[in-house]
Amino acid sequence: MRKLTSFIRQLVGGKDLQRLALSWIATNPNGSSWAELLSISPTIIHTFPSPGFPLGAASTLGPILRRRPAHFVVMQSWTLEQWGQSERLAGIAASYLRDHPKHQLTFLGNTERETELMRRQGYAAVTINHNCLLDEAIFRPMPEIEPIYDAVYNARLSPWKRHELAREIDKLALIYFYHGGDLSPAQFHAEHARLAAVMPNARFVNELTPDGCRLILGEQINRILAQSRVGLCLSEAEGAMRASIEYLFAGLSVVSTPSLGGRDYFFDDEFCTICEPDPRSVREAVRALVARNVPRDYVRARTLARVDLQRRRYIDLVQELIDQAGGNMRFEERFWQLTRGETIMRWGSMRKFSETVSRLVPGVEDCSSLAGTK
Repeated sequence: MRKLTSFIRQLVGGKDLQRLALSWIATNPNGSSWAELLSISPTIIHTFPSPGFPLGAASTLGPILRRRPAHFVVMQSWTLEQWGQSERLAGIAASYLRDHPKHQLTFLGNTERETELMRRQGYAAVTINHNCLLDEAIFRPMPEIEPIYDAVYNARLSPWKRHELAREIDKLALIYFYHGGDLSPAQFHAEHARLAAVMPNARFVNELTPDGCRLILGEQINRILAQSRVGLCLSEAEGAMRASIEYLFAGLSVVSTPSLGGRDYFFDDEFCTICEPDPRSVREAVRALVARNVPRDYVRARTLARVDLQRRRYIDLVQELIDQAGGNMRFEERFWQLTRGETIMRWGSMRKFSETVSRLVPGVEDCSSLAGTK
């Protein structure tokens, strides 16, 4: 941390470092978050706040870009509708902009309410649900596969995901992953055993390993979705929940409980049900959607029609930022490259991302001290 403090002192001219460190700055610049360079000139960066990165990539890149204009498009990884969340983010943003007067921030809300909250704080904000940025080519119907599960729940094994609400579903598949920030391997295994005792008929898809569990990725997940009839979303609050759009791209109907975070943004009453958060209501909602048997291609087509409108809004927003800054790039082609390559939603090392930006963007500060901080 001493190297980082020295580096920032040099760049910002001896400002109050305590104020800087307690607001926007990354607690571990070597950690990981979501970020993508949308445009080099003008410099526009897409990012999400995440643990240790209060403003996503801006929390690491701010100092090395400080002497030139830069625009950060900030999506939301967790709901802003919980008490105090929008005020907290606005305070962080204000601190950041005081220290980076050449920079701009635009916040993207996963819901209309999130957008309204940030506008009330005085910031530019647009409603663009981040699930529109996921690639539908991976998650798709597979008509050659016969469903064997009434429902599937793709969610980390954390208490706030409320797996127990699915305990009365007889034919249930559970997909999950190990996240070291939540539990130790021993705690993860204990939680797995607890849920297995609560739901003895469920299939726990990911095999346990000494350091967590076996990770399964897109194509493997899609095969499990193809074997399932309904996707479950059971938390009370989170972000937009990317699994919810993966279900819909794969043609599954969805049962959700009431929630904050925007996962219902692309829901359709024809094949999505929001039920009370109790096991019996979840079971009955699943049974009703299984009986309704909405064709998977229809679910996917209806969802993509809504998603395409949001993608167009994102493309138009970034193009407007480029045009206002005097750039000549046409962003749409770049958008499809990033979306189809899945880099726009990829979790990665901020050290490597800082090095990429330092290499590609002319006239930025050397990021070696920042990227090498322990």
